[in-house]
Amino acid sequence: MIRKIEERLNRMTRSSVATGGIPAVKVENWVVQAIGEGADEIGRPSGPEMDGSRMRPSAITDIANRQQFGRGPRHYLGAQFVLWDGHLVVTLLITVTVLHDTLRIEVTGHALGPLPGAFTGKPKAPTKSVPKTGKFWEETTRSLPVVTNQEVVRLAVRAPFTWNQSLLNWLGGSLKLPEPFGLRSAWVDKPWKHRFMADDALRVATPVLRAVHAATMDVLEDHDVSTERFKNRSMMLGAEVQGTRPSRVDEYDAG
Repeated sequence: MIRKIEERLNRMTRSSVATGGIPAVKVENWVVQAIGEGADEIGRPSGPEMDGSRMRPSAITDIANRQQFGRGPRHYLGAQFVLWDGHLVVTLLITVTVLHDTLRIEVTGHALGPLPGAFTGKPKAPTKSVPKTGKFWEETTRSLPVVTNQEVVRLAVRAPFTWNQSLLNWLGGSLKLPEPFGLRSAWVDKPWKHRFMADDALRVATPVLRAVHAATMDVLEDHDVSTERFKNRSMMLGAEVQGTRPSRVDEYDAG
């Protein structure tokens, strides 16, 4: 099932209509572990199933095939879209579970909005207002050097220590950030304030959902399962996605 969905998602970059394909779709298998609230630190798992910082494909397949009720970790298939030059990251996570006689396929969407302009804008060159020569009642603006004398001295003093990174870290030359994405998720702005970002985040969910539906129907038909009832539910959900009910266009309404 997971491989069939992955194949369908990878086909989304192509379309019979010119410019109809969805660019920059990144499909990857994710293994998610539950982290308790207020945890002091977050670390990657270690063991024979790991290949450096990434989990081996065989271990990912084993987790995907043996997800258990009431136990972890869990497997997700992620379709990620990095849009607007990295200012908008839309991630749709697909998980497949079988509980008794129930096949459950869930698709959840997550949007990481742009950073505030203070982090992306270019810094202004330092300036200073001084009185004009001969006209002390008028002022003129002069540009100051970008690198001050104090900064030159600081870099010169710091340079001899760069050969010994451990000494530089001991003196306070390093900055540790939370893993992963914690720093950006704390600073980003809501994408719903940007008209086109909001449109792209909402529109991309429909083709992903249809790709998951098509892959599910293919797998069930390959195993001689009657898909009539499944197709009816799929059509109902597709109609809900394309619903014409009025909503607030400038604010994401999850209710």
